[in-house]
Amino acid sequence: MRRALLPILILTLSANCGNAQIVFHSLPEVWNAALRDNPTQKVYGLKTNQLTDEYKANQSYLLPQVGAALSGQDNLKLSVTPVPGELIGQPGKTLYLTFGKHYVYNAGVNATENIFNWQYVLASHIARENVKLNSLQQKAYEQNLKASAAQYYFSGLIASSSLRIAGRDLGLADSILSAVKNRYTQGLVDLGAVHSAEINVNNVQENILQSTQLLDQAIQNLKLLTGATAGQSLILDEQLTADSIATDLPAGSLVNAGTAPPIGPDKNLDIYTATTRLADLQSKFAKAAFYPTLAISGFAGSQQFRDNFGLGFGKGAWNDYRYLQLNLNVPLFTGFYNHNKYRSAQALARIDAEQYRDAIRQSQINDSLLLKTYDNYRQLVAASGRNLLLFRDNVELSRQKFSEGLISIDAFQKTFEDYLHAENTHLNNLSTLYYALASIISRN
Repeated sequence: MRRALLPILILTLSANCGNAQIVFHSLPEVWNAALRDNPTQKVYGLKTNQLTDEYKANQSYLLPQVGAALSGQDNLKLSVTPVPGELIGQPGKTLYLTFGKHYVYNAGVNATENIFNWQYVLASHIARENVKLNSLQQKAYEQNLKASAAQYYFSGLIASSSLRIAGRDLGLADSILSAVKNRYTQGLVDLGAVHSAEINVNNVQENILQSTQLLDQAIQNLKLLTGATAGQSLILDEQLTADSIATDLPAGSLVNAGTAPPIGPDKNLDIYTATTRLADLQSKFAKAAFYPTLAISGFAGSQQFRDNFGLGFGKGAWNDYRYLQLNLNVPLFTGFYNHNKYRSAQALARIDAEQYRDAIRQSQINDSLLLKTYDNYRQLVAASGRNLLLFRDNVELSRQKFSEGLISIDAFQKTFEDYLHAENTHLNNLSTLYYALASIISRN
């Protein structure tokens, strides 16, 4: 029982703490709080906004890029141009003349439009797929979050019930110890019987103390899941009767234990689907590096030529200057960089596809085991619950027989020890049942 129980603490901090209490009346309330206030949930929301903005940024390839430009150029040494002498009345000679000005200024507006660049298109698709992937990761996290919250919630209900049972056990163990001590003072039993009775009391106390420690640890986990602060107290306003012969689960379980609950699709598999699509897009992106690109650019503005440094703004200082340029780039050789990047992307796509197939196989096996575990432990809980009540009746019968002197103290204590063992077995079975149930209902 001590290993199987991972309960939630049902306690209130000291009154002078002055912090608000959090009261959960059912499992859906725990889920709502976790989905709303869990810190990781908030991070996913921020990540969605960031990836959405990144996708919008990648969509900019659809629009031209326009900017104002002002540039100046200092021709430190003007180039020399050979000119036939016939042009200037000196036949038979070649003259080397210098043309142009030392300072050239350009001012105007330039624009560039990508007509064909498949990598830009694929980069936009990859950005959009990243948004979808983040959303699917959040859905999978929500499923796992609900499963963890349900496991802690159910464990808390079982722990609360087991502590109530342990309280009754401790009272019975104390009464047995008192009776044995009286018999010992009368010389009717030996010291070994007293020690056995004390051991039973210690065992019950040990269970209580260890369960309390587990409760104290579990409350911190629930606070982490629901975004509560360290100073807040958590209260579960629902009870489960762990020692009842009935196997119906509480209202917060969302399902009746008498029937096998349906199990929904595992949202963790959706992540593998998205990563497979993303890897395929990245492979296409790497392949697109071999494709030619086509862009058109233009400039509309003015030029100024000067022999000395400075700018003039008078009439005739600037000359109109416009051009339209078509740029076609065809990759021929990149040192095998694009080739190796493409092969690497293809390998990654094959790895993701193989991991996806393996994840499907494992999920099917795990789901089958999960449903079988739930069904088997549902029957085990019913059987161990009946045994617990029978052992409890035997303890009462043995107590009466011991009081009347019909059985020895050893027989009485053996009956009580068997009852404690049956109790631990039942609580362990109940914990496993609820653990499996939490995983199932978190997917519905």
